[in-house]
Amino acid sequence: MTLYSLQQGEPVYTHSALANKGLRLGKRVLFRHSKTLDLDQVKALSGRRFARVFELEKACWSVAISQSASESLSLIEQLRGTEGITLAEPDLLQVRLYRDSGNSPVSRAPATAVRQQLSLTTWPEDAGRGVKIAVIDSAFSLSDPMLDSMAVEIHYDIDNRRALPVKPAPALLALDTLHGDASLAAIWSRHPDYPGIAPDAGAILLRRDKNWTSDILMSLQLSYLAGADLVQAAWILPFTQQALAEALDYLSYHGRQGKGTVIVAAAGNHADHLDNGFSLAAQPQVLSVNAVSQGVKWPVTGSHIASYVEVPYQVYSSTTGKYSLVYSNTSAATAAMTGVLAAVLSVEPSLSAKQLGQLVRQYSQPVLNAQNMIHHVQNNRMTH
Repeated sequence: MTLYSLQQGEPVYTHSALANKGLRLGKRVLFRHSKTLDLDQVKALSGRRFARVFELEKACWSVAISQSASESLSLIEQLRGTEGITLAEPDLLQVRLYRDSGNSPVSRAPATAVRQQLSLTTWPEDAGRGVKIAVIDSAFSLSDPMLDSMAVEIHYDIDNRRALPVKPAPALLALDTLHGDASLAAIWSRHPDYPGIAPDAGAILLRRDKNWTSDILMSLQLSYLAGADLVQAAWILPFTQQALAEALDYLSYHGRQGKGTVIVAAAGNHADHLDNGFSLAAQPQVLSVNAVSQGVKWPVTGSHIASYVEVPYQVYSSTTGKYSLVYSNTSAATAAMTGVLAAVLSVEPSLSAKQLGQLVRQYSQPVLNAQNMIHHVQNNRMTH
């Protein structure tokens, strides 16, 4: 790691494997501790704000707030010497260093309804029923009238630690909701011409605009506590800290009553090789999704990519109030894959995360054939 710059007095580090992303050392510290440790009695935490963000089987990860980056380093050393605390590390904020035009291909296919783009001709009428999807994204306006029947169980602002309304509200429109709204339309829309893939699924909506590891941990914790079967991460995280890796492990073993929570992540839109990488999409517990358009694949490579999904889709735009937005890249592919897996689980809820991953690979050669996959699951259920 090398020092790239100072942002508001806080060092930002870079690495060749992080491309145009950097790791900013700020005023937050992550630490792992025993469940029985009384944090109010920890001397190093006296007078500080702190909170648990993820609970493992025998330990917890918490975050503490410092006054400066240098104080964070000092706090880490103090925590490492405290009985009952087994690990402490900076809570890194992952930032973009410069705007990269990238080398993602332009979609050759015209934007169509997501079901049409994926050639879903016969699809379960109640696709997604009984399945819960957690969507972690920058914001959701909920202004699409075609989402009125969407069962929103939780709408929570991770950045500001507050509950948000489950119906459209003027304050929501002030946020950058384009990306989140597009994902919701791809999965939950009841539009007669642009139906979503799993509109009967339950929704857990988690607004998170900044890439603090502690905020991602809290998002995963809320997803787990709310009983999410699938977690959609249609965004890029270039560096996976130890705390996040342990949370992913926990979800893969303990989520869905031991069947494993499925984390569906975007592979990324720029040329990169995932194998042995640091990114979220490169982690073994994650189902990594790439995009393709009429045979042209997005440039991310690696054996960890589970599938290529056809894009783009025509989805709702809160700007026009119509289905006028073109949703593409690996974000769109990830949303579509999440919807497909929700439909699969609504047909056969006993499938484990590992079995779902195997199914996806079996029916991705390399492009996803969701229609054949759902037929396979339906036929297997009938024969059993």
